[in-house]
Amino acid sequence: MIDEYDKPARTMLTSEGSFSRTTHIVRDKQTGEIRLLTPVEMERIQGFPSNWTKECLVDGKKVEMPVNKRKFMMGNALVVNLISQMEPVLSEIVEKED
Repeated sequence: MIDEYDKPARTMLTSEGSFSRTTHIVRDKQTGEIRLLTPVEMERIQGFPSNWTKECLVDGKKVEMPVNKRKFMMGNALVVNLISQMEPVLSEIVEKED
């Protein structure tokens, strides 16, 4: 199934690092070709800054993160903006329990 740009993104799963029936597929706006989401698109959907997962530390050195690992990480992440919006409500609930 091709994901539409004018609809909310579906939940990402750790399987985004490979190809399965849950993998996000889009039609490229410029070429019309069907393709997978890029790591940057996935970071933006999840509320992270662009290239948040581009580099990692290995033995104290910055190295480029493999694309499949970047996609896996975004499938394993919580949606940053959603958590930020939930925090005040959750705090209020916890305070009332005391």
